[in-house]
Amino acid sequence: MVILRRVKYWWVLPLVPLILLSLPVNSLGESGTDSIIAAEGLSLSVDFGNGTIITFSDLNGSTVFDVTSDVLNIQTQWYGPLAYVRGIEGVVAKGQYGWQYWVNDEFASMAVNFYFLEDGDTVSWVFSSPNPETQQDPTLIPGVSIVSILGLGFITVLYIQTSRKLKQ
Repeated sequence: MVILRRVKYWWVLPLVPLILLSLPVNSLGESGTDSIIAAEGLSLSVDFGNGTIITFSDLNGSTVFDVTSDVLNIQTQWYGPLAYVRGIEGVVAKGQYGWQYWVNDEFASMAVNFYFLEDGDTVSWVFSSPNPETQQDPTLIPGVSIVSILGLGFITVLYIQTSRKLKQ
């Protein structure tokens, strides 16, 4: 209590934690893009899946969401603080088809409003099926057949050699 007697306004000390707790803090639910410096020299391309591709260059923005919404009419579905693009220029996701995006030719698996861009990045949107039908490689069947025949031949030769050694 000696310290409290020396401090003239000792009653203020218990209020300090309350004041600190009441200060606004940027939470995870807010994107906070106002404090982030926008990337420059960005490129954006959109493939509608029907042969129509549009491109934009020399764009600025901090997230994929910012850049896309600045130049295109998009429909967004929000899941809490996470944004999912359901439609671009009237082409809306339906059934197993939807919009996917890549940044610098790498598939991006996070919400568009949380993918922060760097100078010179390239964003590509593609309207496609999440499970595209894969075409079978025409060289696969002959290749598998040849390897199988050679493998069976090798096993047969080993069997014959082993049988002859056992008989002797």
